[in-house]
Amino acid sequence: MSRAHVGAVLLAALGATLFGLAAVRQHGAVRAGADHADGSAGDRTLGPAALGRVLRDRSWLLGAAQATLAGGSHLVALALAPIALVQPIGVLAVPVTLVGDALRTGRRPARRQLLGALLSVGAVAALTLVLLGPAARGVQLPARGLLLGVVVAAPAAALVLLRGSRGWPDPVRCVVLSTAAAVLFGLNSVLLRTVGHLVVGGSPTAHLPLLVTAATGIALALPTGLWAMQTAYTAGAPQVVVCCLTLLDPVTAVLGGGALLSDGVDLTGAGWVEAVGCGVLATAGVLLLVRTRPSAAASGPGRTTGSRLRRRRRRRAGSRAPGRCGGC
Repeated sequence: MSRAHVGAVLLAALGATLFGLAAVRQHGAVRAGADHADGSAGDRTLGPAALGRVLRDRSWLLGAAQATLAGGSHLVALALAPIALVQPIGVLAVPVTLVGDALRTGRRPARRQLLGALLSVGAVAALTLVLLGPAARGVQLPARGLLLGVVVAAPAAALVLLRGSRGWPDPVRCVVLSTAAAVLFGLNSVLLRTVGHLVVGGSPTAHLPLLVTAATGIALALPTGLWAMQTAYTAGAPQVVVCCLTLLDPVTAVLGGGALLSDGVDLTGAGWVEAVGCGVLATAGVLLLVRTRPSAAASGPGRTTGSRLRRRRRRRAGSRAPGRCGGC
């Protein structure tokens, strides 16, 4: 267990916390600002006009600042430790999102959600301890052609899904776009690990084509993933989005890091059993969080910012209707 790895764990936990808080803020802002193609709450699109409203929303901007800090913490963590150690800690964003959404909407988390939060946090803590012990394998740089194919194909497929999923049922669209975002964020972590290895290793100029390819991939994957995530917010709850991200992002990153970089830690047979067991428990905890509806607070303030804004808009539209006056 090295100090660098411990520092990476702390930075990854900080990043997960900030990302969870950012998800809650941005979800409320996106839902409030999204267009309603047929005037109903069930058909939201993030078109140019809606995007302009969202980008001017203070809550969304604060969430963007939190997400930027989260990304910075995650970047430094990836430079200090293997992807297999850093990436699973992102699951901590799910209970943070649960608590933050409960505070924002005025709803109490159900007991099963609290149990899920404790289970996921405990499982991630145990998994971190399991992965901190073994020695890390050295990174092997991938072929530039292989990396180039991956960084072009993944964002292109996500863009096709973004366009093709219009009109799909909200639950399906939310999961599909969240999955696309998770894959892109996992790829982004692999690319960040590549850049960090080149920079920290002191050989960026010796592998300049590979460095440019990885940087280009980040420039493509990150904004496309963010767009997919923001669009997923228009179709589902923040817990569902964050659940898909925190479960599939680590899988993509760990598998991608192993395939492209041979990055990881050397586990024994018992270590693999412990790691898989912790992963199963963390997944069970996250599913408990997402599948349980929170109970409404007794005082009844369980109204989201988005729903209040929509009611205000309907009242204003009604007051301007022909033959009516605002004071009648």
